[in-house]
Amino acid sequence: LYPYQLYKLSLAGADAVNLMGGALAGKDLLYLSKIASSMKLQVMVTVTSEQQLKTLRSSLKANSIVGIIVSNRRLDDFTFDETGQQALDLLQSDELQRCKEHFQYDEEVSFPVFVEGRVGLMKEDNADYIQKLQSAGAMGAVVGTGLATAMSGSSSTTPEGGEEST
Repeated sequence: LYPYQLYKLSLAGADAVNLMGGALAGKDLLYLSKIASSMKLQVMVTVTSEQQLKTLRSSLKANSIVGIIVSNRRLDDFTFDETGQQALDLLQSDELQRCKEHFQYDEEVSFPVFVEGRVGLMKEDNADYIQKLQSAGAMGAVVGTGLATAMSGSSSTTPEGGEEST
């Protein structure tokens, strides 16, 4: 990601940007979040591990992001944790609690944490899994192509060119 891309997003009318915590070093998170903020873009960061949460908290100042997205995606191969345990573990981690306290910007509103990655499409009972996410503190879900392809009965393509089952 380059600053020019943030500029193009802003010109196109974007309100926010989602930075991938596992793909960016701490100094890059800081740099890109400052640029995005200067363009009045809200910044959210997606994480897949407690280490990424630690990097996020140590790299960015309080109040510099508006939310965190915990993901069921594995960054090494872009597949999903089909059990959903990765997101649940992150939601229940002490490190996420520390991040929420660090980035809290409104004392009257809980710091937003969302879940991404096959939410609602897990093989186990969907209602049970969604209830577990809510109980663990998720405020909502980020839904991508998985929902659209599940509704159409087709499959989506992974970044490597293979098919992802729905």
